[in-house]
This record gives sequence, structure tokens and C-alpha cells, in this order.
Amino acid sequence: MPVDLNRLADGWLELESDPGLFTLLLEDFGVKGVQVDEIYDLQKSIEGPVYGFIFLFKWIEERRSRRKVVVQEEKFVEKEEIVNSIFFAHQIVPNSCATHSLLSILLNCSKIYLGSTLTRLKEYTKNMDPESKGYAIGNTPELARAHNTHAKPEPRQPQEKPHGVPMGRTMEAFHFVSYVPIDGRLYELDGLKPFPIDHGPWQSGQDWTDKFRMVITERLGGGDIRFNLMAVVPDRRQAYEQKLRTLKTNRGIVLEALQQMVRDQPALDGHNYAKSPLMEAHSPAPSSGSSSTDTASEAGSAFNSPVRASPPGASPPPQPAALSPQQPQPQLQSQPQPQPQPQPQPQPQPQPQQPQQQSSGATSSGEIDRLVVVRLGEEHPFAPHDLLALLKTVEAEINACESALKDEVDKRRKYVVDDCRRTHNYDQFICTFLSMLAEQGKLADLVEQQLQPKRRLLPKQPDRKRRPKPKRRR
Repeated sequence: MPVDLNRLADGWLELESDPGLFTLLLEDFGVKGVQVDEIYDLQKSIEGPVYGFIFLFKWIEERRSRRKVVVQEEKFVEKEEIVNSIFFAHQIVPNSCATHSLLSILLNCSKIYLGSTLTRLKEYTKNMDPESKGYAIGNTPELARAHNTHAKPEPRQPQEKPHGVPMGRTMEAFHFVSYVPIDGRLYELDGLKPFPIDHGPWQSGQDWTDKFRMVITERLGGGDIRFNLMAVVPDRRQAYEQKLRTLKTNRGIVLEALQQMVRDQPALDGHNYAKSPLMEAHSPAPSSGSSSTDTASEAGSAFNSPVRASPPGASPPPQPAALSPQQPQPQLQSQPQPQPQPQPQPQPQPQPQQPQQQSSGATSSGEIDRLVVVRLGEEHPFAPHDLLALLKTVEAEINACESALKDEVDKRRKYVVDDCRRTHNYDQFICTFLSMLAEQGKLADLVEQQLQPKRRLLPKQPDRKRRPKPKRRR
């Protein structure tokens, strides 16, 4: 990567602590499936996995100097093999601590798609010492270009400030530090320190975020520090899209089962088999038979499905695998039971060889209806009202998931708008506007009005009624 290091080092600009900025910076690095969220409550649990935390702390220069006197026992990892196996880089380039904090998390996690740039950097710096890794970061033009893309335009003037620490006009120092789980231990990676800090393992049955919460709470309690905390987490848009696809698939399965009940229902409406012994014998639950005949018509009206009788030679549609297990077809009795008042309908000739299969015909309309009743009870162990309740629940989850996905998409769009406002250079607009005012002869008057001392206007006091003075008695 032959690039002038000095030119890149002088060009790195300071970045703000904003989750939208960090999320867009990840996209410019080529990383996919990751976003950055801001944490407002340390005690609140975080949904889903967390790849790492970015801790931004800032303190006034006087407090910073006073803090140097305090000796803190930090458990540095000085073993060369461990230090080189971890992606820990010294911050060589000033104002690059934001990029360093992201790289310390991304390049120490194997579950993240890094893209071509970071993958090449990870392979190139494998088993290097922290100083060499720091030079490799500063010598990567893609990182410098992406970093400066999201920075505010500012005049490049040499300022006296600590090496590697961004400092604003209020003499406040800002610095980013990463907390990452590596091999069952919590590490603090600070590019301004010589070695990584090992905070030890977390307990069995405990998540590493709980260990981090204990460490950061102890750190914040030790001094007056203002801070921001952000977490690197999976992209919530992809999670919601995957969940939405699963919910829509489940909704289709439930609708298919309900529509099959509606298609099989007319045979029950024409005959009184709802309480027949055959229905009770083959029902999966004691009350499923009666509820099936009572509410299947409601299910048909709910989905606007036409009510049609199944032809005698048609086989029922396949059973949804997610609703009921595969069960063998029961053997019907060879002696048909007498049926009350069968309706005269033209039927094909009876086939006594295979009375248990509907495709081979039936001796009467009563046997056809009994076959429909048996298959209805076996293929749908859920009653229609249960399926309708399940469908209502799935629809509610789909609506909630679509709303959450829309919020994430709108938030990402807002990130882009805010980034454009942050990085836009307004100097040309201001110069053009002042030139137009000068051409119109209005600039001098406006400047004179601003230079004149303004009269101090006292606030008006409410009128008080004068009370009459009491007369003195002589």
C-alpha cells in the first residue's frame, strides 16, 4: 500500500460521537450487516447479540492533568504472543481514534462480513506488533478517505494539543475506547495505551455484556466523567426482514388450512353428521368435531372463499406440514351405517374393492360424507376458531414487524440527511450571500446597525394603583 504517510496523517479530521455517523462509516468501510446504536441506560438489557462497545469519554484539561497523578492498577497483557494475536493497534495518526475503536471491534470478531478493504488489512497485519498495525491503519487510503467523508469541514491550522487526542474549542479532550470479548475474556483496547487491558472472564451462565456493565459502572463511579456509549450490533433491518418472511410463510400455511376446511365443509352442511359416532371416534379432541361444523362457515366468510362441494373423484389437497403430523388413513368399516334421509344425487357406480379411498368412488352420498368427516378431523387437529385466533396473532405480529422495519428504514434515511448537513461546506453560500447584499447596498447598513450600541430596554413593570395616603389627625 504505497501511500505518503505524512500526507494522510495531516489530513485525518475529528469525528463526532454519533451512532448514525458510525453506521454510515461502517458502510463506507465495506462492512455489511452491522450497525451502531447508542446506549442510554446501562441497566437495560440489549436485545440480540452485541459485537462490542465503544466508550467515548471526555474531561476538561485540568481534570485530565489531575487524573494523571492518580495511580491506577491496570492489568496489561504484555505477553507478545497474546498481544500480536489480538488486533490491537497503537494510534499513530491524530484524530483517528474513532476509526481505531471500530476496527478494534470488527477485526476481532469472526461473525462479521468485513468486505475487501478490511479483510486485506486483517490478513496483512496478522501477527504484527501494535505499532506496526497502527502504521498500517494510517497508511490505508481507503480508511482515511472514508473517515474524512463524515467529518465537519474545518480550517486546517496547526494546533497544540496532545498527540492522538481530539480537542475542541472548550479545551475538552475526547477519546474512544473499545470493549471486546475475546476467547472468553473481556478486553479494553485503547490505542493510546501500550498494551490491551484484560478485565478477566465472565462467570458461567453470564453474558459478557453483564461483565462489561460491571466494569464500566465501576469506572464511571470513580470520577466525574461525561461519556457516551455505543454498541456495535447486527443490522436490525435484516433481522426484521427475515422475521417478516417467516411470519408471512406461517400466515400462508394457516390460510391454506382454513381454506381446505371451507372446501370440505359443504358436505357437512347438507347432512347431520356433526354429532355422528364416526366423527366422535376419529376426532383428535373431544370438542373438535362440534366446533368444526359450527364455525367453518364463519371461516369461509372471513376469507371470502366460495363454498363448493368436492367432487367424488377428487383427492384432498396435501396437508400443511407445520400444522399437523402425518397420520395413516384409517380403515373404514365395510358395513355402511344407515344414514338419515340421504339427498338423491347422481353418483357413480360403487366400487367395493377399496372403500377406504375416496378416489375409487363410493356406494352412496353418505359414505362420501363420512370420508370427508374423517379426513377433516385427521388433517386439521386445530378447530377453526383456533386457526382464526392463530391467524389473528400472526397478523398482529406481521403489522408490528412491518412497523419496526419502517422505523429502521426511516432512521437510516435520517442518518444520511444529518450526515449531509454535517459535512456540507456552507462557506460558498455565505460568501455569495454577503456579496449580493453588498451589491444591493444593504451590507453596510446591516454592519452599522450591529456595531451601534443597543439601548438596554428595561422590562415594563405592571401598573400599581396608588393607595391614598391616610389623613393625619390633628
